Amino acid sequence: MPTNIPNEIVVAKLSIEAACTALESLFERMNAMPRAEKVIASDTIHEACLRLQAAKDLLARLETVPPGGDGA
Repeated sequence: MPTNIPNEIVVAKLSIEAACTALESLFERMNAMPRAEKVIASDTIHEACLRLQAAKDLLARLETVPPGGDGA
């Protein structure tokens, strides 16, 4: 099944941008949280940041695939 990589790249960029915005908003709200709540949330935030970095890395690799290339 053929895919349209440029459109997928645009969607990926928008998803990454939305995730970054959501994390920034969370960090701002966390400033007002009690310390105990911050500790509980930190593992989830760390996992989200790792997933976001993985998505950014994949996007960078996709952007370097020449048109018509299979990326392998």
